[in-house]
Order: sequence, then C-alpha cells, then structure tokens
Amino acid sequence: MSREHFLDELSDDFPPRTIYSYDETARYNAERLALIDAVLDGSFEKYECKVKDSEFSYKITADAVFDLEVVYKDESWKKSFSYVTEAFEIAESAYRFFVVVPRVLDEGEVLLANEKNYPVDAESRQMHDHCDDEPVEVFHTPELDFKGQYIHAKVFRCLDSTYLLTIVHVSSEKGMQPLLDRYYGDVELAKLLAVGYLNLFDRAEYPIRMHETYKKVYIRVTH
Repeated sequence: MSREHFLDELSDDFPPRTIYSYDETARYNAERLALIDAVLDGSFEKYECKVKDSEFSYKITADAVFDLEVVYKDESWKKSFSYVTEAFEIAESAYRFFVVVPRVLDEGEVLLANEKNYPVDAESRQMHDHCDDEPVEVFHTPELDFKGQYIHAKVFRCLDSTYLLTIVHVSSEKGMQPLLDRYYGDVELAKLLAVGYLNLFDRAEYPIRMHETYKKVYIRVTH
C-alpha cells in the first residue's frame, strides 16, 4: 500500500473492530474516553502506543490540530485531524492492520490445519470448504453476480451440483486480475465468500498475496 494513501484507506470498519480480543476492546474503550476527557479539560499533549513484538507504534500530538504518526518497522505515515477521536480511530485501525490481523491469521491457520485432520462426511462437505478443486462443466450463465467498484464475483452452478466461485479485481491501471477460482458444495458459503471479498477488498489497490487474502475472508465468514 502506498505511503501517501495508506492512512486514507483505513477506517473504523477496515479492519473491523470486531477482530479485537476482549482485553483489546476494553483498552480501546477506556483509552478513547480518557483521550476525550483530556482534550475537554485541556490537559492533553501527547498519546503513544507501542507494540515492540510487532515493531509497531503510533503517536498522537496536539497543536492547532491533532497530528498522527504511525510507524511500522522502517515505514512511517503521518496525517493531521481536526478531532482527537478521528486521529485515535485511524491510529487504532493501523494497530489492527499491523498487529491484530496477522495474529488472527496465525490463529486461523492453526484452526484450518486442525480442521483438515478430521474426516469429512457428506453433511460437512455441504457446509464447509472441502470440495476438490477439479474442473467440471459449468452452466455459462452465472447463478449469482456480485459487482463492486473494483471486485467482480460470479457464482456458476455446475452439472455435478457444486458451485464455481470466480472473483477478479478490475482496475484501469492493471486491468483484470484473478483473485479466486474455486468450487464449493454449498452455494451459501460461496455467496458469503463473494460478499466477504467485496467488503474487505473492493478498493483500488490490488491485494497481491492471494492465499492470505483468501484465508482472511474464509476466517471472517466461517468463524
């Protein structure tokens, strides 16, 4: 993600606050209220958050506006806000992006690895992503069609009663880039994944790490 636009891409919903642990949610709520109180009584000067294990930190300082600086490893981003709550929200979004999301993906990787050790019966095959990715004949007209500004997703019904989910990223700079081409036994799961891609990646930047992109969407819609 480019240095100029990274902080602009973040929001309260990206990455969503629902990925916080219980303790992180409590910290977020307490610190947000403390910041507001400090601004209202005129005592606020600076707020810092550092996570050494992730090589991440952010700092909010007050002058005529509230200046935010986010640092991750050797990269840094800066942006000014009119309100401390705005600066705090984007700072915490960066925290989720660099600290919480990698942790959640690691936890999801363990869950997926454990799941593969269980036998798959007919019922679970209909409910989860266990279909073999062998090509089968499909109907040419899509059963479902999801289209965002950049993400286009189509669900095709196959002759063997499975469903093919195809997702591409379309932009004026790179044209059409494939993100997913996978078969599922359950059309509802295919629909959830299609919507998940739209919610998480319908933006101008092309998500390069497709395997991690899929894990992120899969974990979000199934756990």
